[in-house]
Amino acid sequence: MAFLLSQSELEKEIKTLFSLGLSGNARDFFSWVQMEVFRKFKDLPNTNLESVQDILNHLQSNGDIVTNPFDPREYNLSEKSPLVRKVGNSEKYVILGALVYNPMQYARARLDYFLKCNQVPEDLRMDLCIATVEAVENAAKYGDGLNVEINYQIDKSKLFTIEMLNTVKDFNLEDDIQRGKFSSTATLMRGMMVMQKLFDAVDLEILDNRKQAYLKASRKLS
Repeated sequence: MAFLLSQSELEKEIKTLFSLGLSGNARDFFSWVQMEVFRKFKDLPNTNLESVQDILNHLQSNGDIVTNPFDPREYNLSEKSPLVRKVGNSEKYVILGALVYNPMQYARARLDYFLKCNQVPEDLRMDLCIATVEAVENAAKYGDGLNVEINYQIDKSKLFTIEMLNTVKDFNLEDDIQRGKFSSTATLMRGMMVMQKLFDAVDLEILDNRKQAYLKASRKLS
């Protein structure tokens, strides 16, 4: 049986997502509401895409959100919206790694908002978002689809550091390469190369005793 989510509760969930700096289309927000409800209650909500779209239309008419001038299907938080929150120099949160929840767009949008609030230049924001999306994609494709812990901060020396932790499925990268199965790990290899290019330092460690992958990366912002 689906988790019963009233219209007012659905609106509250969507407002919370916007307050976190998320931006996307109706389907994105539908996926993220499903993710948040499943994380909290271990069950999917009874909501549908049409209900999400109705609330987005309502929030837009109130001036809380606006459409992207380059893509009218995408919604962004209005600068004058009461949903705008104060952003500090660090954030820590958990998402679900299953691709159905669109975790890459979630992480990209939330990180971009965090960096923008911390006055990071657009070119650096783009680099960091691209690299982080690659990291989340690897976590999604090689993880168990459950919790992906994300933690990032900007210290006083203007060093951006991101850490990610997730449970991985059973696979052996070196064995796959030796057996000529490079295609099965192409996403992981490509992602690591992108991250190594866009971050100043990248360290990926597989914690075999816990079947977890721990990523730590950093880049100087000045």
